[in-house]
Amino acid sequence: MKVLLVDDSKAARFAMGKLLKDQGLEVEMAASGEEALDKIATEEIDIVFMDQSMPGMGGIAATTAITSNDKTAHIPVVLCTGNEGSKLEQMAEEAGAIGVLTKPPQEDKLKAVLATIDVETIDEDSEEAVAEEVVVTPAIDMSAIMAEVDTLLVSIREQVSGVEQSIETKVEALSKASEKQIQPLQDSLKKMDERLATQVKEQIAQDAGNHRIQLEALRQQVETALDDIKEQETKLRDDVVSQASSKLDSLIGERLDELKDSVSKSQEEMEERVEAMQAQVAGMQTGLLIKAAVIAVVAAGAAFAAAFFLLK
Repeated sequence: MKVLLVDDSKAARFAMGKLLKDQGLEVEMAASGEEALDKIATEEIDIVFMDQSMPGMGGIAATTAITSNDKTAHIPVVLCTGNEGSKLEQMAEEAGAIGVLTKPPQEDKLKAVLATIDVETIDEDSEEAVAEEVVVTPAIDMSAIMAEVDTLLVSIREQVSGVEQSIETKVEALSKASEKQIQPLQDSLKKMDERLATQVKEQIAQDAGNHRIQLEALRQQVETALDDIKEQETKLRDDVVSQASSKLDSLIGERLDELKDSVSKSQEEMEERVEAMQAQVAGMQTGLLIKAAVIAVVAAGAAFAAAFFLLK
């Protein structure tokens, strides 16, 4: 009788295959569900032992594909799994499997599964087994095999851990080397920033000094304009007094008072603007020259308006 053993683990195939061969069965092997379906389609298979968990097509899907196909539905399928549970047994039954065998399988349970499908097994007490010319192969110790596998996995994990530590050490060394190489560049950039900051401060101080000079010149222009207005006022008063009567003097006096008030207000406004300009000099970096020019134009306009009013 030919058995198809399907499992993606080479160690599991070896162990299970040894047990099946000990029962006098011919064993064919497949590493995946897809490969199992191909073998069943091309070879005469009497029974399938299907691993439940495999990459690609899993054991449940492969079992369903076998049992739902009219050409292969007669082939009994035993689902092999490392997990026990009623839910898995229900899934195996729904897929059409005749039973579930827990890995690593025990010889008595394997014989029980084979007995359900009338597969004759070798009895250890039979005459053939005890005959002197027959050498009985002892049952494989699955616990020893699994212990070796666990030891191998631990060794692999240790090697991987060592590689990871080596990589981390190299990365840390590269990081430190990079920091040393970058440090001169950072120092150079820091010095450049300091030079630029010094130049900016010097430029700001120079611009502030220029603005103060321009503001002082503007102040002098305003004071000169006020002095001219006063001179014109005095001259006008003298001319009016020498040529007009007392009534005219009274009218001129009223006009002069109005002119004084206007000039006083203009002077106060000029002084307030000058004081405001002085308060803003420290924070001015750009555009101060334009503002000073505007103030000069306003002052000149005020002086021109005052003179025009006097001469009107």
